[in-house]
Amino acid sequence: MPQNQMGTKSEQEYHPKIDALRLENQRLRIELEKFHDSNRLFRELSKIYRNKISSFLEAVKSKTINRSNNFYENNFDAGFKPYQVRPLHSAHNNRKRVLHVVGNFWTGGSARLVVDIIEHLGHIYEQEVVSRDIPERPAYVGLTIHQCKELVESRPILSILNSFKPDFLHVHYLGNHNNEWSELDWKWYNNVFQAAKKHGCKIIENINIPTDPYVCDAVKYYVYVSDYVKREFSYPDARNVVIYPGSNFKLFNRSDEYPLSDDCIGMVYRLDGDKINENAIDVFIDVVQRRSETKALIVGGGSLLEVYRNAVRKAGVSDAFTFTGYVSYEELPALYKRMSVFVAPVHRESFGQATPFAMNMEIPVVAYRVGALPEIVDDEELLAPPGDSHKLSDIVIGLLDNRERRFQIGTKNRRRAKQLFSVETMIDGYRTLYDELTEPD
Repeated sequence: MPQNQMGTKSEQEYHPKIDALRLENQRLRIELEKFHDSNRLFRELSKIYRNKISSFLEAVKSKTINRSNNFYENNFDAGFKPYQVRPLHSAHNNRKRVLHVVGNFWTGGSARLVVDIIEHLGHIYEQEVVSRDIPERPAYVGLTIHQCKELVESRPILSILNSFKPDFLHVHYLGNHNNEWSELDWKWYNNVFQAAKKHGCKIIENINIPTDPYVCDAVKYYVYVSDYVKREFSYPDARNVVIYPGSNFKLFNRSDEYPLSDDCIGMVYRLDGDKINENAIDVFIDVVQRRSETKALIVGGGSLLEVYRNAVRKAGVSDAFTFTGYVSYEELPALYKRMSVFVAPVHRESFGQATPFAMNMEIPVVAYRVGALPEIVDDEELLAPPGDSHKLSDIVIGLLDNRERRFQIGTKNRRRAKQLFSVETMIDGYRTLYDELTEPD
């Protein structure tokens, strides 16, 4: 038997065992949470003391710290404005109701996906949002969003379900057990699912990051944001579908009056550790050191912003770099127009809308061979081994030195983006699921 067929057979033999272990792991964690929940008196007393301590600390903080301190403000462009969510059509009478559930509503793909659905389907479906973590300076305004910070039980979510009475939940799942923060996310989502089961609510579950889905009988569809996530993490014997996150190509577009630039490389990310790490800046430093006329544009804010600035200062190339901090959604196209090559130096990627934005603006995208990027970029010559910043620099410099090839790749990128990654294609996919879930049984 050929070796590749043996590998396939081996995978098929082990998949059921792996899936069984995943389910057992989830079951044990749920049982553990129930055990913790059973000590209600201790929990309630802890909550009282926590609230008192929190109130005291807030009082002290309000006297000693300006909440808009330099660290926080330095993560934002001076002209930053939150995006105003506006449904595109007038609301119909007797709309069905959808409650979106997402762990955080910071700038990022999951929040943008929710906003796009609200704008494009808001005339048919009345939609509200529940989130654990909302930034003090919101990225989006104009939508109804409930914040439930500390879900140690299901009652707060159950109260929202009883009040809003959604026809179904759309859960945008970001839970895993990779670190302390994501473990808190998993516990938060666990209580959401427990509340949904008590309420008897149907669920669409999006798996928006590379992680196992939360398996629940109430889930009617598991939606994966790429073939990569579906292939690696899908739950067998379930209704598994792939719907790529869609991009607004009316906004992320390039007209003839904005010709492609020649000497600017850039990236657009939330500068935290979920997708990129402290080494992501290395490729940019390497390129500008080897090609002195090249500029680097780093768009986004987060905990790594100062790490990158310090690395650039240490390398002695600060004059070649522009760091914008967080910018408004509407400002992004103008920044993309300055880029000759878009660089995706990620260590973890389930999809990444920043890439199709660049593709539709006819910008070549180079990346590490990680996650969903190979299926998005669809060109092995533009991919480097994970973490090999020097190889990625070689690819970038090769493109900067070959204007004609950049144009050819840009034309191909635009065609591929329009075919697969438009917001209209995405909305058609979700409307089909929404309509099916609201049909009479």
